[in-house]
Amino acid sequence: MRSQWLHRHGHGECILFMTGWGMDQHPFASIPTQKYDIFLVYDYRDIDSYLLPDKKNYDKIHLIAWSMGVWVAAHCLHSVQDIFTTRMAIGGTLDPIHNELGIPHSSYDSILHNLSPEELEKFYGSMFTDQTETQRFLSSRPQRDFKDIYQELQAFKDHYQAAGTALDMYTHKIITSRDRIFPLKNQIRSWGKQVAQKEKVPHFPFFTYGSWDFLPK
Repeated sequence: MRSQWLHRHGHGECILFMTGWGMDQHPFASIPTQKYDIFLVYDYRDIDSYLLPDKKNYDKIHLIAWSMGVWVAAHCLHSVQDIFTTRMAIGGTLDPIHNELGIPHSSYDSILHNLSPEELEKFYGSMFTDQTETQRFLSSRPQRDFKDIYQELQAFKDHYQAAGTALDMYTHKIITSRDRIFPLKNQIRSWGKQVAQKEKVPHFPFFTYGSWDFLPK
């Protein structure tokens, strides 16, 4: 995994943000915050080594895990979950490649087997339901080598097949009801209607939220 500071202004609280597949810092750089330092993690080809923000520098540290990052965070950080005041899962599940609880196997394998730069751009577009947000993302798209992104997609499947279902450690679960990546019904089955909060946002909800300051109080 790779990590870097997205915002570091000496705030008293910090967000550890576990991104999804194919990401880096660029799509998130324009999203503002008035309250948090933001420590961003991406690239899940290797999930055995990672860095965490130093807890002694903050009154509180919060976890936001999105998309594939939901599984990675639950798998890797379960043993240290108590360092986080809140732990939020958005648009992902504990079984990310699953016919009933995540992305169906056939859909995932189709992306993997047919991936090209053109198909990657189509995938990015499918994360949105609004053309303005799509263009905003494409104008600040990840600046990673295509080979690395392809390898990450294969590696993530290998990680999940080896480790299986991650343990639930999340205090808040957000179901992205306009999601075209993780089917709505599968998210509901994974978390349960009584546990998760359903929001009318696309798979990539951060432009809709408009700020990092949407965390629960």
